[in-house]
Amino acid sequence: MAYIAHRRAAVWWGYRCVLSLLEELKENPAQERDIADIGADLNVTVPDWANIELPPPNPAIDSETKAALAEIERQHKAAEAVLDPEIHSFVKEAVEIAFREFRSVHGIHPIDLLKKAGQFINAEPVPIDPASPALVEAAKLKAQLGQVQKDAVDTIKSVLPSKLPAVEKKKRDNALNAVYRWTAAPDAENSQKCLDIGNECPDTPAGLLSLASFWAYGDLMPMGEQTVPTPPGLAANGLCQVLLLCALHQGGTRKVKERFAEYFRLGVEVLTGADNWEPSLAAGKAPHQEESGNGAINGAAAVVPAQQPENPPEPAAEAAGRGSPPVPPPVYKRWKPGDMT
Repeated sequence: MAYIAHRRAAVWWGYRCVLSLLEELKENPAQERDIADIGADLNVTVPDWANIELPPPNPAIDSETKAALAEIERQHKAAEAVLDPEIHSFVKEAVEIAFREFRSVHGIHPIDLLKKAGQFINAEPVPIDPASPALVEAAKLKAQLGQVQKDAVDTIKSVLPSKLPAVEKKKRDNALNAVYRWTAAPDAENSQKCLDIGNECPDTPAGLLSLASFWAYGDLMPMGEQTVPTPPGLAANGLCQVLLLCALHQGGTRKVKERFAEYFRLGVEVLTGADNWEPSLAAGKAPHQEESGNGAINGAAAVVPAQQPENPPEPAAEAAGRGSPPVPPPVYKRWKPGDMT
């Protein structure tokens, strides 16, 4: 629909979509994320899905284990009973020699080592000494990472443009003012203003719409001596991106699918002539400033009329006496479906 729309109507459609987004943001403002929050949390957290869940105690398994140990003990005693005493004595002596050798190397008897391991298993976890070298080095590394993160944030903020709410609002209002002026009077001067103001905030819906208004004029050098035609489809592509920015904008009360449906509805109203700029021109108030009760745009008239002659026209009677017709006031033509001029 953006590619078949009259250029002036297409800009008005984008203007209405931006206003629809602003109405949403009044109810639910977007929460801007501070760049300092990126990578600020250096603590490693294990997600719930990765945590190991220990099975609950099962008395049946405990009973089966004890019964199996008792059976092993019974079989061991039965084997000793049928074993030749001399061979049994030799084996016990050899095992004891090996255990003594183990104790001479490791300082503990193997049987005592097994008992000690069992005590650790049944005891409470041993607390880690906070003064251990591993924890001390980990704290130093964390402090170094924190300083690196702070330096990176300071560097990024020093080169990025200001994102203060008042500054952003002023840029947005300036862009909407430029778009409305162009819609009211799509001439070379207003097209140049759309370009200049749109370049200040091209990553916002209002700023990109201001650039799309400049492209819709049809001349890339509106204030120059030679006409440079705008590439075909550039203005329509810009409008599509404006709608996409509005639909994906954070905050608001609608989801992406709901926003696209609302923007399509607004487009149908504009293209069928049900919604146009004529009522606001007659009232002398721009829609994006109606709530302020002031129809002026930054202290200027809401509508930019055509250039008037230095000397005002004479009344009709006096002009008729001299044989010259009166000069009519400027009239802004209402766009209608099918009017592609």
